[in-house]
Formats: sequence, structure tokens, C-alpha cells
Amino acid sequence: MKTFVTGADGMLGTNVVLELLSRNHELVCLVHPSSKSTTLNNLPVKVVQGDILNVSSFESYLADCDYVIHIAASTSVWPRRNEMVNRVNIEGTRNLMSASQRAGLKRFIHVGSANSFDPGTIDDLGTEANDYTGWKYKNDYLDSKYKAQVMLLEEFKKNAFPVIVISPTFMLGEYDSGPSSGRLLLSMVEGKVPGYSKGVKNYVHAKDVAVAIANALTMGKLGQAYIAGNENLDYLTFFNKVKKISGVEKKLIHFPFPLALIGGFFSSVIARIIKKQPGLSYGMVQLMGIEQYYSSEKAVNELKMPQNSADQAIEDCLNWFRANNIKL
Repeated sequence: MKTFVTGADGMLGTNVVLELLSRNHELVCLVHPSSKSTTLNNLPVKVVQGDILNVSSFESYLADCDYVIHIAASTSVWPRRNEMVNRVNIEGTRNLMSASQRAGLKRFIHVGSANSFDPGTIDDLGTEANDYTGWKYKNDYLDSKYKAQVMLLEEFKKNAFPVIVISPTFMLGEYDSGPSSGRLLLSMVEGKVPGYSKGVKNYVHAKDVAVAIANALTMGKLGQAYIAGNENLDYLTFFNKVKKISGVEKKLIHFPFPLALIGGFFSSVIARIIKKQPGLSYGMVQLMGIEQYYSSEKAVNELKMPQNSADQAIEDCLNWFRANNIKL
């Protein structure tokens, strides 16, 4: 099988590429011209430089492929209103969808976000049946990922577009050369996390998400979304795991959430004045304070997604950072 992968040199993309290579796929990997990642170096793949906002830069390669895995996205959450985020995540996805339809591809696997479904509670976990009410956060990243998902699933209903949406929670793992989500680990290990507040995240190993994506090429139901996650942990529990696995001893302070919001507000004000992204903006604090309880039962049952522990994801991520001398 020949598969076209966008965002192939990111953390999830690289894990997907390695998983597909282990299954003898022939791969065409789209990377942005500005990318400095080296995770695809020396792999037996065809690397194509291109931008999903410019279909002509890569469309000729789709004609020879059977499948598309769309991972490329803008994940910026600051500032909260960002037109480029909308363009990349909505217009770029529409471009790729249209090009895939012209090429007559068999399946289109789109990587969305678990945030496109409202989280549940510890007693009633969030599932794919939950509505999206994230509009209240006025965040273009959240809204754009939801809009792209709606667009794709509507195209399935109207024109039988063969799409499956994989919706990861908070991913950790190897090949996070950005770093992206792994910044949370590095901040803790480097002593830049003074404390914690309320909030729960669902953590998942990136390589487990990669297996779910690879399996979705032949498993799962078209026109469906699958939350790809694993363990629901509050911040204190998560940071204690990081401390134990990394060997870093640091006493953490508990900050009342209103105090954290005030800190994020002033950080955002200063950031706008000096025109530099804040370490923790008001919007980021808002999102961190959500109790994001999710269930991945559907992905485990229908896509045979593995469930490596959060401890394993933390350990693998930290080991890769150390081996590649990645620091903040």
C-alpha cells in the first residue's frame, strides 16, 4: 500500500511513519519547507516539501497513493484569535480533502482533537457522543479543529467521502523535536514548574495513537470519529510520576485556580506589550483548568489501539529528549 502522510516529521507523524514502515507501506511524506525536524532522515520514504495551503505543491503525488493520513495542523493557542490557525486547520484540510477526492483515494484518516468532544467526569467519561461547547473559550485552535471535523464528516454524509477521524488526547512520546506537548515534561525536569492548580488531562502514548491510525486504514467505520487516549490524571498525580521517573526532586506549590488565572492574565497583557508569546497565557490557564476525563473504549474495541501506561509514555519521551539533547 502507498500512503501519503502530512505533518510526517512531527512527533505523531514520525511515530506513524515508523509504524507504517513496519507494515511495509510505501510512503510519501509531506513536510513544510520551514521544518527543521530531522526525524525522517535516513528513513526509506519519499520526502516532499509543500504547504497544505498550496495544493499544487504536492497534488501530483496523491495520484499514485491509496491512502491519506492528515496530521499537519497549526496547534498554536496564543493569541486565542489567530486567522492563520483557521486557514491551516480548515482551509488546508479542505484543500487536501478536495485533492484526495480528485485522486480517488480509498481512505482519508484525519487527525483531529479529543477537545472536539466535551469531556465528561470521573464517573461519566467523555465519549464521541458528546457535543462540542468549546466556543466559550474563544480559541481558534479548538474551534478550527472542530470545524474541520464537521466539514469532513458532512462530506461523508453528502458524498460518501471515505474519512475516519482519530481524535487524540494529550500525547507524549519519542520524536518530539519541537518540543510540543513534551514541553510540559521539560519544564518540570528543568525546574520551571513552580506548582500546580486544578485540572485533569487524559494522557496517551504517541505510538499507541500511531497504531490506531495505521489500523484505521483497514479497520473502523467510515464517517466515524475515535477518541485516542488512555489515562485520566490530575496535575499533582502527573507531576509526581514525572518526578519519580526523572529522578528530579522538587517540591510543588498548590496554586488556587483564581490566582493562576490572574497570573495568566497579567502574563498575557505583558506578552501583548512586548509582542512575545507568554509562557502561560490567560487562555492557556483556562484550558489547563478543565477536567478532561475521556474514554477511549471505542478506539480500543474497533481500532485495537494499545494502551501503554502514562509512565511508559513519560519515560520514553524523557529518554528521547536526553538522547537528542533536547532542552527548552
